[in-house]
Amino acid sequence: MLAGRRNSSRRVSPVNVFALILLMGFAFVLLSYSESGREDAKINRVIIPGDRLRINIAEQPDLNKTYPVAGDGTIDFSFIGRLTIAEMTLSEAADYLERVLEENYFKSASVSIEISEFVSGDILVIGAVASPGQIGFKGDEIMTLMEAISRCGGLAQGAAGSRVKIIRWKPGGGMERQILTIDIQNMFETLDFSNDQYLRPRDIVLVPSLGDKEGSEFLVLGAVSNPGFYPYSKNMDILRAIVKAGGANASAKWNSARLLRPAQSGGYNVIPVNLFRLFGAADMSMNIPVLPGDILFIPPSEQAMRGQVYLLGEVTTKGVVNLPMDTTVTLAKTILATGGFSKFANESKVRIQRTAPDGSKQTLVVDVGRILKTGAFEDDVPLENEDVIIVPERILGF
Repeated sequence: MLAGRRNSSRRVSPVNVFALILLMGFAFVLLSYSESGREDAKINRVIIPGDRLRINIAEQPDLNKTYPVAGDGTIDFSFIGRLTIAEMTLSEAADYLERVLEENYFKSASVSIEISEFVSGDILVIGAVASPGQIGFKGDEIMTLMEAISRCGGLAQGAAGSRVKIIRWKPGGGMERQILTIDIQNMFETLDFSNDQYLRPRDIVLVPSLGDKEGSEFLVLGAVSNPGFYPYSKNMDILRAIVKAGGANASAKWNSARLLRPAQSGGYNVIPVNLFRLFGAADMSMNIPVLPGDILFIPPSEQAMRGQVYLLGEVTTKGVVNLPMDTTVTLAKTILATGGFSKFANESKVRIQRTAPDGSKQTLVVDVGRILKTGAFEDDVPLENEDVIIVPERILGF
């Protein structure tokens, strides 16, 4: 009896063997395709605001250094000025810089670029998934939309998988975002992942429910208890929208809220909303009507900024300084707040380099030393997004 069982257990149909080999081969091909796709994604990754690039120019070694990519997608490329480089691959950016150098300075230029530090930021997955939440993410990682949803337990029952949205910051340091709509349900049903999307730091993935009709909902994001899509109803306004989202939480920057309303151009018009005035002073002018398609964004404190400036040269602390959305930041006070000048600073010749609205370059020279010594802060200069502050070295003997 035992021998008979052994013999029967060893009999394997040739058809089953063929099917097993075919299945293993398919799995191998699928795995190879996935790994190949990941390698391609790494090679073709585009430069993102917040990345730091190590750029080397063979013909001009003094330009070889690390360049931060600003919020508007530009780098301050030394004497050449600000150049837009975001959304290019590393090879495209290198080719672009070579062309700029060859058109203006060198007969032939050789440029190499690598990312010395990747921008980081959590991916937020909300809506009709099994376990909504944040996924830690850094720019040198590879994660697709399908993977992010899978990490959150997959689509929940009743999810509108054909209308999954990726909301992504646009370069510029403002509140503008682009929205991509992806049919995840079709991917699950057909196993065709050609329309899957690679995610970026600070992307928001939103999975609406089947009951939410396209165009009849609004979206609440940021520092609220339950961010996500909500069905539009008559007389919807800021107060009702916040209540539907469970209220603002402790990290909310109440005076920096924004209502983003779809524009005919395809972007969004930004309407400032001061929730301190609405809730604290009962200023009902802040209780703005919410319309279908609107996005109400209440930023947490760490995101409530209108841009950034760059502090360089003879200062105690070099680097990026964030500009809050609701406060005017000035030159002298910024230098003072970040530790002041170094002992070799020329305090009377501080330069602000900025780009005017018409695209022209401007340089302002400010005697910050006099302002700090006399307390004449009425002469201080307000800073603007993407200003570059340069404190030169004092020439000994002067």
